[in-house]
Amino acid sequence: MRYEKSLTKLFRLILSLAIVLIAVETFAQQKVRKIIHIENADVLLYDNSVITNVQRLIGNVKLSHNNIVLYCDSAWSYARTNSVDCFGNVHIISNDTLHMYSEKINYSGDDSFAKARGKVTLKDPKLTLTTDSLDFDTKNDIGYYENWGEIVDSTNTLTSRIGTYYSKNNEAFFRDSVKLVNEDYIMNSDTMKYNTKTEVVHILGPTHIISDSSYLYSENGWFDTQKNLTELLKNSTIKRGDSQLEGDYIFYNDNTGEGIAKGNVIINDYKNSIIIAGNDAVYNDFSQNASMTDSALFIQYYNNDSLFLHADILYTQPDTSAQDQKMVKAFKNVRFFKQDMQGVCDSLIYFTKDSTIQLYQQPALWSENNQMTADYIEVINNNEPPSFIFLKENSFIIQELDSIKYNQIKGKEMKGLIAESKLYRIDVDGNGQSVYYPADDKTYVGMNKAESSNIILYMANNKIRRITFVKSPVGNLSPLLTKVDPESRLEGFLWRGEERPIDKFDIFRDKNGAANPAKLPDSEIDTILPKVEGLRDKKMEEYQQNSLK
Repeated sequence: MRYEKSLTKLFRLILSLAIVLIAVETFAQQKVRKIIHIENADVLLYDNSVITNVQRLIGNVKLSHNNIVLYCDSAWSYARTNSVDCFGNVHIISNDTLHMYSEKINYSGDDSFAKARGKVTLKDPKLTLTTDSLDFDTKNDIGYYENWGEIVDSTNTLTSRIGTYYSKNNEAFFRDSVKLVNEDYIMNSDTMKYNTKTEVVHILGPTHIISDSSYLYSENGWFDTQKNLTELLKNSTIKRGDSQLEGDYIFYNDNTGEGIAKGNVIINDYKNSIIIAGNDAVYNDFSQNASMTDSALFIQYYNNDSLFLHADILYTQPDTSAQDQKMVKAFKNVRFFKQDMQGVCDSLIYFTKDSTIQLYQQPALWSENNQMTADYIEVINNNEPPSFIFLKENSFIIQELDSIKYNQIKGKEMKGLIAESKLYRIDVDGNGQSVYYPADDKTYVGMNKAESSNIILYMANNKIRRITFVKSPVGNLSPLLTKVDPESRLEGFLWRGEERPIDKFDIFRDKNGAANPAKLPDSEIDTILPKVEGLRDKKMEEYQQNSLK
């Protein structure tokens, strides 16, 4: 009996404690919960027999809650859920700075969350957002729309299907059919972030920027619309006028025209049919100057043949002697390949106006089985034949007949005449010397060694057919030998055939045949060169299409 009474007392104590705890918790919740206050209404209707805890507010309705004030023509107020439905000329003011207008709004006081529908306008000091449906977190000043919206600030108009606006952070995120319109350009994107204070656009997906004079594409990066600075980080292309730039990384200053590009860089000059590729570029759109290092490649493309040139450093700049033409400078380990001519030297200058090539420091040229060397070589390619090759100081032409026999011409200066990509005449001026092997229709008849201050050589089918000694020749004809004789070599003879580029890929090795670790590996060359060769028609078509937009 005593045991039962003890249990009864314990049960009553636990029950009393539970009731107290529930009461405290309920009181705390009521204390924390902030009720939507009715500040004003011309008419207030309430009939608990019809709808419990619901009030009808009509005329000049004013409500307040936390940091917001809400105005409307009429409203339903729900005490139990601490929420309101507002209709007609709805206006919310948040933190005295942010204003939202709509036809109707459902506002939850417990969640501090508004659902605005119908002709929604959100304004703060920096911008105006308009949409037909907007959800707004009034506590954090964050707006969401998922059925098209437009943001307008001092310089830009931005539209998208989906958007989120963070007023406190001055940031907006946009997805799906994003379009930014500026007085200077139009930007279309898949995904974008925009800072309303700095007016910096962050590219987060495929993006196109089109203006009257330029076109930009990238999939990652940012663009400062105030300072006109751009940093692009993925699959990026910039086109301006008749030139195009591609690269893994691009930084560009639109005010100065200065830019840098890194990784798989390709600069295409459509007007001059020039492509420069490599991994590290510095350029200026205004001055039209550019430099390329790290696997630098220069291409002058033609309909039937193209010039491929590699050097450690490549520079391009306008040719001041010809309008809309370029001058290309190449330094260190220069190697080039063209079907009808190949060459190596330490430095080179190339002029696009007439395809003139100037070679400096131990230059060598090859055309079929002819090797030309001198202290300085210049090749002038005229549109109408003949074209010319000038060899100055220590000029030497060697024609390989077989492993033993070499026709040789040596002199102070030489001028070669070219037609249909073949040497047909060579004029030697000063200290002329020659070793050549005259031949009948089938065999060589001997070795002719002669000297004259001036010599003229006539060639056919890439062989010496006739030699004219202009002044006081001295020479003799010797029988053929079966082995190399020192007398068969003029002083300074050096056959450099191992340095000769054998194809367009071979320009990336050094003169001794070794691959330079600073250059592209063969696997990448196989990828890049075909890509570069195929750029002209494809990119020109894209450029023309974008110019019409």
